[in-house]
Amino acid sequence: MSGISPSVVEVHGTDQSIITAVVRAVATAERQPVERLPPLADSINPDALTACIADSNTSGHVAFDYSGYRVVVNTDGTVTVE
Repeated sequence: MSGISPSVVEVHGTDQSIITAVVRAVATAERQPVERLPPLADSINPDALTACIADSNTSGHVAFDYSGYRVVVNTDGTVTVE
């Protein structure tokens, strides 16, 4: 992560998966194409993340570090990258 950057917020929905939303949000924060990011699986199990968020019946979030950023994925569909 270079310098202090504002939070990036992305919303996943029917047009994109949770994993795609995470990768796009981090790519936006990095100002890099998604292809230049490390594999998400190096930071978190993508299937487990999807299961925790998509299959949740309660409000909550999953937070993890990825590519030098703190990523928070909420059960309401928002992805925040700081």
